[in-house]
Amino acid sequence: MRSKKVLLWFAISIVIILICFKAFFIQSSTYLANDLTTHPLVILMMCLVFGWLKRDTIIQQIDNERLFAESAYLIAGAIIIIMSLAMPLSSNLAFVLFKILLILVGMSFLFFGAAVYLPSLLVFVYGFSISIPMLLNEFFGTQYALVTTRLTAFVAGLVYPVGYEGQLISIINSEGVKNMAYIDAGCSGSASIAIFFTIFALMMIDIKPPLKNILPLFLFGIVGTSLQNILRLVVLLSANYHFGPDAMWQMHAYAGYILFPIWFAIFVYVYLKISVGVHQNRPAVGVNCN
Repeated sequence: MRSKKVLLWFAISIVIILICFKAFFIQSSTYLANDLTTHPLVILMMCLVFGWLKRDTIIQQIDNERLFAESAYLIAGAIIIIMSLAMPLSSNLAFVLFKILLILVGMSFLFFGAAVYLPSLLVFVYGFSISIPMLLNEFFGTQYALVTTRLTAFVAGLVYPVGYEGQLISIINSEGVKNMAYIDAGCSGSASIAIFFTIFALMMIDIKPPLKNILPLFLFGIVGTSLQNILRLVVLLSANYHFGPDAMWQMHAYAGYILFPIWFAIFVYVYLKISVGVHQNRPAVGVNCN
């Protein structure tokens, strides 16, 4: 029964997705953007790996006897499918994929019921995380970039001849040449914030810390992620000062891939130290020592 259910689920889901996208492309001139940035792929891979590691738990919850799930899950699945079909198709491939995943989750609720709880959480984490850079840019982009520019100029200015005006930051390199850089929300680390949120959400799903520690850990992570991005910008300015603007742009492509994993390792250590340590130190309940 399980294999039949999976095949039926897959076939119906594919048909719905193909009909949806065919109708859209016939009626709309919207094109798909090909310039998919790195962070949505990183977020997707983290969610997929997490789901794969939890596959045994998911498989055990699949109902092998009934073709369709209970009525509550049928209603939830139908609502999710309707909502996903009603969503306009974005020109961003990351959001196109989110729409597809929503359709698959809705169909999954119809067949597999409670077994889809964890996959649905992962789809929510993916959808919200890829939206963070856009939301940050829309509502706080300028303010966030201004704060980042000022902090970067202050830290770098302790060592190098750095100035700033608004979102423009300048540095006079070792050869006396003045170079300028514009700091927007993307340069301020909105993608890093999105990846951090994914990491934090997945860790919350897997190992939940005591309630009183959730907000401090989250704030610690947000502040740390922002500071590591400021450090990245300082490193770029340092490269510009010593080796010129070409070196700065080369460093721009790789510095984040070095600094963020280091910061991520620090955060994971603190998170696990607090979460696992508290659970281990809790006294046993109901043990009679007499």
